[in-house]
Order: sequence, then structure tokens, then C-alpha cells
Amino acid sequence: MRKYFLLFLCIIFIIFPRVAQSAELLPAKIRVGLYYDSSALNSYRLISDNGFKVMISNRDENFTVMTFSDKLLKVYTDDLDAFTLLKDNIKDKQDALEYAFKLEKDGVETFLLFDGSWSVWAKAGNNRFSDSGTFLVVKGETKNPGLLLPFNVQQPVFFENASPDGLIAVEGLRYRGKLKVTPAGGKNIQVVNELGLEEYLYGVIPLEITPSWHEELLKAQAVAARTYTIANLAKWEKYGFDIGANSSDQVYGGYDAENARTNKAVDETAGQIIVYDNEPIMAFYHADSGGRTEACKDVFSTDLPYLQPVDDVFSADSPYSEWEITLTLKDISSRVSSAIQNIGDIRQISIEERSQAGRVKKLHLKGSLGETIIEKGQIRSVLGLKSNFFDILGGQNISVTVFSGENANKNIQLEGKCVITDQGMTVFSSGQAVLLAAEKSRVVKSQGSEGTLTFKGKGFGHGVGLSQWGAKAMAENGYNYVDILLHYYKNTQIKNINETI
Repeated sequence: MRKYFLLFLCIIFIIFPRVAQSAELLPAKIRVGLYYDSSALNSYRLISDNGFKVMISNRDENFTVMTFSDKLLKVYTDDLDAFTLLKDNIKDKQDALEYAFKLEKDGVETFLLFDGSWSVWAKAGNNRFSDSGTFLVVKGETKNPGLLLPFNVQQPVFFENASPDGLIAVEGLRYRGKLKVTPAGGKNIQVVNELGLEEYLYGVIPLEITPSWHEELLKAQAVAARTYTIANLAKWEKYGFDIGANSSDQVYGGYDAENARTNKAVDETAGQIIVYDNEPIMAFYHADSGGRTEACKDVFSTDLPYLQPVDDVFSADSPYSEWEITLTLKDISSRVSSAIQNIGDIRQISIEERSQAGRVKKLHLKGSLGETIIEKGQIRSVLGLKSNFFDILGGQNISVTVFSGENANKNIQLEGKCVITDQGMTVFSSGQAVLLAAEKSRVVKSQGSEGTLTFKGKGFGHGVGLSQWGAKAMAENGYNYVDILLHYYKNTQIKNINETI
């Protein structure tokens, strides 16, 4: 299991977009946001072994403006006043090229501008500064002319390998399909990779699961990731793409991330998705459930009937079966003040509410300047924990373990709890408690030093949907990928996306 996807799943509020009702409405290509918003850059290096085709969008078709034999292109934005007009009103591209080549022989760095007609420009010698870029500049590594194109959202620019099945690299990573560039604010450029759904999954699965794991688990992961993609196609529509390439969705590494075993799993499940009531589900997945998955409503505040708690039926032998992290109160205070609010020095932490599956839903923090409650995924995010499946030991908390009843084998925090003794009701508030049994008594002290807390837990991730370590154990015990998916996503079906749904 790779950790990247889990970062996104700390987010508390998730928007569940409405999914397509029919396979006919699904796009032929998936648009993957590589660089956008705060990650967008103002220049990029593109590499292709076979040269490039540069195209602009002409309604529903792409029109090839120019081809480059260069294997490396630099792409950036600038204003037109950074260039000097040498000749305009040129009849066609060939005439513009011939004029530019003559100037290049004389050492003039030339650019062909296309805005419906052709003109030739040269780099201006002024050292002016502009914080906006109204033209896209494309320049190869040779002395051949560069290209200038008006740059706006309504007319995106596409880059493609000159060979139909070739790859194209941006900032050192290679991708299948095309790269689409549009303005991202100021002089920055948004880059989107357009390619087929299955090709997209080739670059996702090996980063979301360990490729050497059982093939039935790899196929289950492929179906879950494909379903997640289809159910989230409208999520990033305002940016002009379908799904992000980082941990806010599923990590996508392009061609360089591909693996033969995970590609095979994608191919063998091609088109298959998970549906409930004939609609693609929100196929959340995580690393390790810690023994029991979580209800969606207790993590993402939306109650989905197919995302309910289920037990992991086999021991997963996971590195996350048990974990613990010790934090000082000073460290916790710093984390809370930077992420939530400043409540001063943390004096006390108590678990306010647990989910039905046993995870912490609400954590009450008391500080020298106030108090606050953190909830659900916010708890993991702020405190840096692997999951919400934990108990708190140490500090002023008094913890005992009970071995009967509903709370069998669970740590119970006694601080602030009321108990009945022979002297009446007592509220625990110190660092130790005396437990009386039939034949002897025992003193129970708080665990750890007073200035630290130990979070002792199990599992990794939000706990909703497929547990990758649990699914691994199922696969190794003879269950196929359909069995695995139907176990974690209750009352669902596996259908082919090419069927009407």
C-alpha cells in the first residue's frame, strides 16, 4: 500500500458529485490535472523522442498549428511587448517560415505568431517586467523559429508526440496521450493530461497498492480505482479537468509509474465498476482497517448504505496492526494552535465520542486559554496519527483495561468518571486510582510521564471501504476480486461500464 492517497482522506468535508446515469455520457478521454492552482508553474520543459505537434482547439476539433522536430521544448507565457514585430500580414505558414529562417541565419531569434493569420516577431531587447502572460511562447532547443499563440481559457493549446503512440514528458515525467495547457492566473500555466480511462489507471494502481501483492487484490484495486474515477468526474469541472493527479484524489504517476502486473490487472478488469442501485459508488479505500471498517457517515458526514462497518475476516499481518506515537503536551499545543486555534497550553485531552466501529469521532482539548473539540479526520491531520482507532495513555489520564461486557479488552479512561465506593460517589481526578477486588486491591497509575501522551492505536487511514491489508489477506486465503469487493462494499454489483447503468 502506498501512503499518498491517505493524505487526502484526512479531509472532513467531501463533496459527492452526481454521477453519470449512462455509459453514453462518459467521456472518451479522462482529463487529469497535473499542475493547477497553487502547483501551476510559469514555465515547463517538455520532452519527446519524436518531436512535437502543437495544436489549438477549434470547437470540437484540434487544429495543428506547427510541428517541431526538437526533442525538447520550453513553454512559458509572456506579453507581446516583450517582442518586436518584423513582418505581418503573411499569406501562409510556409512564407512565414521562409522569412524567419532567413533571419535566423543572421542570428536573429525569431518567433511565428498565429492568431488567425501569420506574422514574424523577434525578442525585444528591453528589460521590462510583467506579472501577466497573454501569449504562450514555445521554443525548441535548436535555432529554428519559435511559436507565439494567444493564450486564453477559451482556446487551449495541446502538445502531442509527433508519433501517434509516442510519449510526452513534462518536468521529467512521461505521460501517454496529450498535454493540454490553459492559463492558471498571472503568468502561470495549468497542465492537464488527456488520455483513455484504462491508460490513466495504468499510472494509478502501482502508486495505490504494492504491485507484488496477490493478483486478485490488484484486480480489486483496479475496479475500485476505476469506480472512484467515474464517480468523481465532475469534481474539478471548474478547473476544466476531471480528476487530480495527487493525493487529493488518486495519485497518478503517468507512464513512468506503470508496472506490468498492475497493467495486467487493469486489462483483465477493463470497464468493470462497482454499482449500487445502478449507479457507480463512491469507492473509498484505505490501507488498514485495524480489524473493522468504518461507516461513511462517521468519517465524511454522508451516510451511504454500501459503506457500512464490516470485519476484516483474516489476520492481515500488517505493519499497522499496532502502532503508538508519544507526543509532548507542548507539541500538541503547537499543532493545535497552528492548525485550529490557539487555546494556550494543552492541559487535558479526553475522548468525547467514538463511532460504532470504535474509532474516535470527537476529541476534547482543554488549554490554558480555552478549549475546543476536534472531530473525525481532523484528529489524524492535526495530531499526525495513522488512524482514529486509538486509546490515549499517560499525562493525567488514568487508564484501566476491562475484560468483560461490551467493552471487553478495551482501555477505559477513568479521569472525570464517577464511581461508587463505600464512601459514596467519587470523581477520579488524580494520577492514580485504587481498584478493589474480592481478595485484594491494586493501585493503577497513569501511564507515561505527566508532560506526555501516548496514542496507542491500530490501522492506517480513514477506515471507510476497502481495507487493502484486509483484502490482501482475503486474496491469500482464496477469495477472488469480486468476493473481496462485495465484502467491503455491501449490497453492490460489479458491472461493465459499457452496459447502460
